[in-house]
Amino acid sequence: MKQSPFKFLDAYGKDDKDIFFGREEEIESLYQMSFQTNLLLVYGISGTGKTSLVQCGLANKFDDSDWFEIFIRRKENINESFIAELKRCDKDGAFEKGFPPEQMVHSLYLDYLRPIYIIFDQFEELFILGSEEEQDSFTQNIKNLLKAELPCKIIFVMREEYLAHLSSFEKVVPQLFDKRLRVEPMNRNNAQRVILKTLKTERFGIQISNDDLADRIIDNVTEGVGRVQLTSLQVFLDKLYRVAQHRNEEHPYFDEALVQEVGRIDDVLRDFLDEQLEVFAQEVDTRELGLKWLKHFISEKETKMPVKRIDLERAMPELGKQKQISYLQFFVNHRILRPLDNDQYELIHDSMALKLAQTKAARIAIPLVLPEYELPENPFVRFEPFTKQIAELFFGRENEIKELFDKIVNDTDIRTTLVFGPIGVGKTSLIQAGLLPRLDILFKTSYLPCSRELFSEPVFQKMLLSDPEKGSNSLWLELAFPQIPCKQEERKIIIVDQLEELFIWIPEYEKLSHFYRHIDYLLKSGQNCDLVLVVRDEFFSHLQDLESFVPRILEKQMRIKSVDKIAAATILRKMASHAGLEIENEDVIDKILLNVSEGDGKVNLTYLQLYMDRLYRSS
Repeated sequence: MKQSPFKFLDAYGKDDKDIFFGREEEIESLYQMSFQTNLLLVYGISGTGKTSLVQCGLANKFDDSDWFEIFIRRKENINESFIAELKRCDKDGAFEKGFPPEQMVHSLYLDYLRPIYIIFDQFEELFILGSEEEQDSFTQNIKNLLKAELPCKIIFVMREEYLAHLSSFEKVVPQLFDKRLRVEPMNRNNAQRVILKTLKTERFGIQISNDDLADRIIDNVTEGVGRVQLTSLQVFLDKLYRVAQHRNEEHPYFDEALVQEVGRIDDVLRDFLDEQLEVFAQEVDTRELGLKWLKHFISEKETKMPVKRIDLERAMPELGKQKQISYLQFFVNHRILRPLDNDQYELIHDSMALKLAQTKAARIAIPLVLPEYELPENPFVRFEPFTKQIAELFFGRENEIKELFDKIVNDTDIRTTLVFGPIGVGKTSLIQAGLLPRLDILFKTSYLPCSRELFSEPVFQKMLLSDPEKGSNSLWLELAFPQIPCKQEERKIIIVDQLEELFIWIPEYEKLSHFYRHIDYLLKSGQNCDLVLVVRDEFFSHLQDLESFVPRILEKQMRIKSVDKIAAATILRKMASHAGLEIENEDVIDKILLNVSEGDGKVNLTYLQLYMDRLYRSS
């Protein structure tokens, strides 16, 4: 089949002049501004075609002798990318060591004798992903470049919702907002021209039923309201073309029936993503893994962001290197990702990032059937926590178990989970009887209660006395899974309970520092291992030191609260029923709960166990 002639989510380039329509006014405005200033700001909402306006529209207003374009994206650091692109243009090696950007630009002008246009595309990435130091350094570079008064134009292209971030920039470069152009979604008349002129471009060989079809397409792209986003229009035309081509490869025909079949733009984007994931499932791996992998290319603000291949390998080590390569090849070939320099990749457009963010992967379901053990007649554990052997007697905590399971198992952006709460709320029972028997069914799991016995283990002592050796296996795995081989791709979960004992018995900061570095080493070692830390409320502040070694350690957490009287009554009834204790009426339950409540009215589960055990033994 012929390749689609439409841009999909790609920007128009200089070679697309003959098919770039409908932006004549904006192009002329930008062209006139370029003679009035050395600094231009182009902004608008996502999908309005800002990059195309500059790369195709403005670029084609100049002869080649008057246009030397240097196109820059932030990548990992905008200052490093700026220097790298300038050096790439220095074909003759004229730059001297230590040249600042303004001298590099001057040198390039002397070599090429053409005005230089430096275009910083998707400039908002500096504020989404960049540090304050990176922003300050860049601002100074731009100030110095403008001060040099070179035959050089600087163009910033960015999404308008990030304009407020430029306030500190403007203090250093006061002319920042002097010449700016807001690129608005296209009006209906211009959108009609774009559609009809594009469809009637002779080299595409497309036939259309009538000119009124343009209105029907616009209605479906805009969902009947508002102006037209060019990226959405291109995506929609691309889908129309592919469906029409499937019907008649040599003579694709656009008519009302075709537009009705394709549906609305939201359907098109969702269908495209689903189509590619279905093909992925047939050719590469499961849909859920493909979707989970793609979500690493989405920023916290649901925009696209570049990601290095090595970071992908660290994020999902369970895939292995060969699978990572096959994932990259598939999604690049299927127009979901585009490759960048320095072995980086990104989603082709913010609209794809938003659609991915809204698409939910299938979650791992919590096991409903647990291993069977012989249960004791007396279900009351007194001072002891519930264990996985008596998990069937651990009543009334189903919601907390499911929430904790989902945090650990399905929320994998952060590989550590912090569980905390006051004494007496049943944290250890929740872990041992609620969580462990369910995790054991699915994963290799280890439960490590902090105790003098654990602290005396030679492996643990080694973690307290020295930092991890680079390139060595994590001592955590040796401690958690002794004599059990751990495959790198196999998912593992280590639960460290009663962490407060560590701070009580090992107060030396130097030893704790070594211990923290071993946690960091485990999480960065690519071993596909999750870590769950359980600690009492009053020791929460001790974790701030740990956070300085493992920066995101506190981000995923769950606080276990005291059960309310309704939940406590449910626990009481179910346990009494198992023990064969008859409760006369609700007043008896209320009295029991009153007897095991503390001064603030909260039910103490340990007191409840002791009280019910006494009733059982005396019955």
